[in-house]
Amino acid sequence: MRWPLFLLVPACLLADKVDIPHEVPWFTGPLLATTAYITPLGHYDIEPYFFAIAYTGFYDQHGHAISSPTVWNNYFQPEIEVGIATNMDLEFLPTVYYNLSQGAANWALGDFPIIWDIGLYDQEFLQGDWATAIKLSLAETIPCGKYRNLKPPKNGTQIGGAGSWVTSATLTWGNLLRTNGSHYLNMRLNLGYAVPAPVHVKGFNFYGGGYGTNGTVYPGQIFDLDLGLEYSLTQNWVFALDVAANCTTRFRFKGSLGTITPGGPPAQIKNVATAQCSLAPAIEYNWSADIGLIAGSWFTIAGHNSLKFASFAIAFNYYH
Repeated sequence: MRWPLFLLVPACLLADKVDIPHEVPWFTGPLLATTAYITPLGHYDIEPYFFAIAYTGFYDQHGHAISSPTVWNNYFQPEIEVGIATNMDLEFLPTVYYNLSQGAANWALGDFPIIWDIGLYDQEFLQGDWATAIKLSLAETIPCGKYRNLKPPKNGTQIGGAGSWVTSATLTWGNLLRTNGSHYLNMRLNLGYAVPAPVHVKGFNFYGGGYGTNGTVYPGQIFDLDLGLEYSLTQNWVFALDVAANCTTRFRFKGSLGTITPGGPPAQIKNVATAQCSLAPAIEYNWSADIGLIAGSWFTIAGHNSLKFASFAIAFNYYH
């Protein structure tokens, strides 16, 4: 399914670059992939996101999809970017969840990523030519969300985070080019790597557990890849698509596993490597270069020891 998307790239490299009248493109950015450009000093960008995600099952070790009771993970995330230097900005991503599962519901505060973006290269767009940018992002996720000592009747709806300080680095490449006339293709490629710190868990928790669980989880390292594409239909209307993949290495656990029920069989803690692929098609409407709205879906297409989900997403972007 992914080959036709990648074949767009060499096709676009052959696009006509003749200098003809055209409109400057307006983009909000796709749903998932982050921009390769820096928010300049004295400017800010605010993009509140809302996701309604239905987890309907999981992929087993053979990649087969297995159904399970639906868990709704709804969250609001107002992404804020502030320019702090000519080629640096800071991003803040506070998150609030409203989770529902089998009759239980709960509000939860999410973990809080703070991101420092450094612009490595920025080629200004020229009429009839293309523009390329490269950015390095260094992030630290502050574990604010609840992740342990969960109440079984709540069916996991209390979970707001993973309990780990996560240090990550992401390299982003972006390229904008005119394909023909006033139509443009905007491409973003995110390559990310994250290292979570060990987590002390007790009782039922984000990683599994049960009655009497007490120990330390060593989460796996995380690798992310996201190819984001935007194609301008008109200056206002844009089609967007993300092709995303991630994987984690195996978890480790030291301590007492506890039991699933009082005096029952041993509890389980995640201890397998995972992988997941997903797509996120969307439509944008931009009122200007600074104001736009994007709405679409995000869903898994394959996985290995990972969750299966489908979602609706909408975001409003304002740049000043």
